[in-house]
Amino acid sequence: MARLPSRMYSDSAAASTLLEVKKGGREAMGEFVYQHVDRFYCIAFIGTLDPEAAENITVEAMRNVMTALRNINPKQFSQGGVWEWVSGFIVDAVANWHANYSQAPAGPITDPTMDGSSQMDWETTVILGTQRVKRCISLLQEDQKKVFILRHQLNLNFAQVAAVLNENEDNVMAWLHRARVQVVKCLGRG
Repeated sequence: MARLPSRMYSDSAAASTLLEVKKGGREAMGEFVYQHVDRFYCIAFIGTLDPEAAENITVEAMRNVMTALRNINPKQFSQGGVWEWVSGFIVDAVANWHANYSQAPAGPITDPTMDGSSQMDWETTVILGTQRVKRCISLLQEDQKKVFILRHQLNLNFAQVAAVLNENEDNVMAWLHRARVQVVKCLGRG
């Protein structure tokens, strides 16, 4: 699996990297791209299921980030929010791809009020081996697995996940709730 940014890569480090990129630092640009390109590609591939389209979307989104960087002050991110700002570019690029190549999302297939997913809150800390958690995630249904990875591993919000998957936000909430329930059950079984 591609390397994703570590938790140690803080927003303040990302903000200082952005400041160096804006100043024209080649090394900082390489660092910034390295920190985000795998994440961008993962999101694009999950959204399109097409390697070539995912690659093109990733390049387009990264270009848009670099263009937008000229017009912002990177110091505004010193207290956090770099990923929230950067992720919008890949989500917009995937949403544009869906607008051109996919049908509009259908209405809700599920009713999130029926299973509690409209009120979900994932605050459970699991102190278990990562292999066990990965095994449980791999057992999820495909739509649940995609939503789970986009939300918890790639840190997108519900609206962004819905845009990437070209789905209704209520369906995304319901799938995520069901995925969480299945992961907890699987972890409980050992």
